[in-house]
Amino acid sequence: MDQKRLEYFITLAEELNFTRAAQRLHITQSTLSAGIKALEQDLRTELLHRSTRSVELTETGGAFLPEARTAIEALDRARAAVEPFSMGLRGSLTVGVLSGLTVIDVPALAGEFHRRHPGVRLRTETSQRGTSGLIGRIKESQVDVAFVGADIKDEHLRSRAIKRYEAQLLVPADHPLSRRKSVRLSDVADESFIDMPVGFGQRQIADDAFTRAELSRRVLIEVSDITTIADYVAHGLGVALLPPDFAATAGDAIRTIPLADVRLTWTLSVVASATRPPTRALHAFLDLIPHHVRGDRVF
Repeated sequence: MDQKRLEYFITLAEELNFTRAAQRLHITQSTLSAGIKALEQDLRTELLHRSTRSVELTETGGAFLPEARTAIEALDRARAAVEPFSMGLRGSLTVGVLSGLTVIDVPALAGEFHRRHPGVRLRTETSQRGTSGLIGRIKESQVDVAFVGADIKDEHLRSRAIKRYEAQLLVPADHPLSRRKSVRLSDVADESFIDMPVGFGQRQIADDAFTRAELSRRVLIEVSDITTIADYVAHGLGVALLPPDFAATAGDAIRTIPLADVRLTWTLSVVASATRPPTRALHAFLDLIPHHVRGDRVF
């Protein structure tokens, strides 16, 4: 089975658009179309539904996609076993990134990786479902490695902690609770909250804490960039559960109050699959991460 055709299929399955896929691959659309058709003929099955407006995976195509990725990874590992290291790494690497993340200088990390390993096609992506979306993409073999905000307890994943956080209650300076030395979850259950959308690691930890306490809460405003939450709190739109460092930009407009009855902690981690052997490209990427951690950034 031709490796280029597998790469054509994987890229088209990710983009679901012939124009974008051809641009990513630096080939013409006719070359891409011919390669996909040849792969389907080789497999004797249809992998994609094509129309003038859209491209969709068939049921067979969806089942074939993770196997195609595994095949490419296996080819990379087999080639690495017989090629001199001086020939450099090849293949592809997809990195998942959380919105607003600056503790890791991702552009600098990607730049250094590209300069060291120009033969590896590197791309980054985010997910509207945050941590849960990126973890799902890793398990679906669509992302190789991701930065996520959660404590990982999953045998299908391997993780490395980068920074740990402990949340407190953030309230506007003129809030009735602002002078309290501590609060319980029951004290704030009726408040309006500013938080991340469902699926983000920090949101899940807070939701789970209220559920365990048999309490409910109302999230009034959802934002996809965690670093902006304190600004909403400062303007009196609600309260939030965040590490105190996140309140620094708001100055005296916010007060932070420890939680008395629960400890809400979460970890910024880099995560990869534990079920697929790591490629040389993944090892090389992971080795560079410690050099691009920014101690002057909160998240």
